[in-house]
Amino acid sequence: MMKDIRTTTMRQRLVCEFAAASESSSGSRSSLIRSLVSCLVCVVLIGAATISKATADGLLTYFSDDVPQEIRKPKALADDHVVLARVRVLNRPAYLIGENQSGQPPRNVPHERWSAWLQVLDVIRGKRPELERINVTFGGDVTYARGPRTPYQLAQEYFVAMYEDSSGYHLIGVPISPAKYNEWQRVITESDLERAGSPLK
Repeated sequence: MMKDIRTTTMRQRLVCEFAAASESSSGSRSSLIRSLVSCLVCVVLIGAATISKATADGLLTYFSDDVPQEIRKPKALADDHVVLARVRVLNRPAYLIGENQSGQPPRNVPHERWSAWLQVLDVIRGKRPELERINVTFGGDVTYARGPRTPYQLAQEYFVAMYEDSSGYHLIGVPISPAKYNEWQRVITESDLERAGSPLK
């Protein structure tokens, strides 16, 4: 079981890092080639990844279509510190690990690898943020669905669980079914391929 989880996690992080490199590349020919290669690798990795029943319970999403019935909050976090809100994602999540021009592995890799701006539409539980638009970080869990990236995904509303500390707001992963996870990842990969094939996007 642990072997399956580690394999799935490694594949997913590779996919995220390749896609993020494509996001940050310029319009040059070499950058376009890197983008195309990245997306092709995404297809190979996702096509090879099989989410087994043993790992199904570990699949998480930070952006849920439905009000989460289960929130796996950090143990040190009190229940009244968790905020459950309905939000809209204002932009594509930004990858927080930049390209290292030296070719060496990046130093000081953050625990949460992504950030995004959210518009808070409604608060179902917990204290409402003071600002209507907030910046959040996420991506510290083992196996999680990537944040909204396609135009359709960004146009939807989502339910998120989060908490605030001295460094800002952090999203909490909530369970997602293998079927929804695979479909979500498939749509993002197809969108990445389409964007990589058109330098104007």
